[in-house]
Amino acid sequence: FVAPFARGRSYEEIKQSVQMLIYNLNMAYAARGSQVPFTSMALEFGVPDFLKEETAYGPKGQVVGTYADFEEETRLIQRAFTETLLDGDNEGKPHLFPNTIYTLREETMTSEYEEDIRLVHELSAKYGSSYFVNMLADYRGDMANYMGCRTCLQDNWTGDWDQDCLRTGNLAYVTLNLPRIGYQSKDESQVFEYLDEYMDLATETLMLRREQGLKCLNDFHILPFLKQKVAEDSYYRIQNSTLSFGFVGLNEMLLSLFGEGIENPDANKFGIKCLEYINERANQLKEETGLRWSVLQTPAESTAYRFATLDKKQFGDQAIVQGDGNANYYTNSSHVPVDTSASLIEKIKIEEQYHPLTPGGHIFHAFMGESYSDPDSLMSLTNKIARKSNIGFWAYSSALSFCLKCKTLMKGLNHVCPTCGESEDVEWYDRITGYVQQVGRAKSASGGWNPGKRQELIDRRRFEDN
Repeated sequence: FVAPFARGRSYEEIKQSVQMLIYNLNMAYAARGSQVPFTSMALEFGVPDFLKEETAYGPKGQVVGTYADFEEETRLIQRAFTETLLDGDNEGKPHLFPNTIYTLREETMTSEYEEDIRLVHELSAKYGSSYFVNMLADYRGDMANYMGCRTCLQDNWTGDWDQDCLRTGNLAYVTLNLPRIGYQSKDESQVFEYLDEYMDLATETLMLRREQGLKCLNDFHILPFLKQKVAEDSYYRIQNSTLSFGFVGLNEMLLSLFGEGIENPDANKFGIKCLEYINERANQLKEETGLRWSVLQTPAESTAYRFATLDKKQFGDQAIVQGDGNANYYTNSSHVPVDTSASLIEKIKIEEQYHPLTPGGHIFHAFMGESYSDPDSLMSLTNKIARKSNIGFWAYSSALSFCLKCKTLMKGLNHVCPTCGESEDVEWYDRITGYVQQVGRAKSASGGWNPGKRQELIDRRRFEDN
């Protein structure tokens, strides 16, 4: 949609504008707690087939043709983003925002776009900061808009991609503590009774959240940007926003019930049954309320740690948690445990089953080791994931270390800088759940991960290129 605004500009001008945007987004400490805004950018390798005959709008809202006329500009903008991100910031660190999301489609996974796709995999190999959306899966329509945190809007509500994916959002979600249901349930049938009870509470909460959102828009007048008119309609279409059931700790719930986790085929079948049940409730609520209900994998940046800590206190030895000592956590959503002994392919085969069951958002993490730095190997893996799996959204995550003293960037989690010998001011970077963030290890670092997430970082098994 930005491509018409680049018409008549040289590549140097386009790249300069992209650089300005990226640097501004990483320096605008305007969000809560003086953080930079959480931003995501969806990029296409070319104009998607479904958009080619759509009317294109340029500066001042003027009609400038159809989007098929702007294939070259689309490709130049994508390349400018990738090259700027590859350069890193002025110290060589990765740009943490915007979360840059690359869409893979049948029409662009061809030799014509191979050079651009390879450049993105150079970015993945260097920083692990790019994301991939798989539009080749059977359950896909024409559009799926993701944020870096994994939440998603697909064209599965009205069937109109404009209404379903643009000028709306994920209004709210409530996370179901699945391990606690496992501790409370005496048998499988009780699991569904507790799921009903938890979803009743979640539904009540989500309806209150929506009511408050409507008041903020219409009564309190505190969101004027979202209320501005676009063709006699409010810019933000709250009627198309999602209310979602999230969840955490499916693996630990299965361990509590069966003594086996999500990697066990029989236990996994019950996990799928539970997710199908949650989706049935979401579909029932759509019919009853006329609202857009969905199911997603909760990012659970703090929730996985908080739930595990609370359950450890309440249930004692009955609680099944990951981690050690005071740094406990639950496995994220329907993921395989981070310290799994399963191969990368086995991990894909387990987790892909849950992506069609979480239309409100999901992610597959491929935690890569230091040897996984060959873009061609990653490209080959991307092709297999896109063409042979139901994985909808994924990233190749690399742990990085950066010496704040001598500005050396290193692969892996290093305690000592090999260049200058610094040990106290070596900062770590990795994907916290959806997006890359500094861990907060260095003495002069600001912010950082909670104890549970730090322990999970240490526990993560890295896949090597062998």
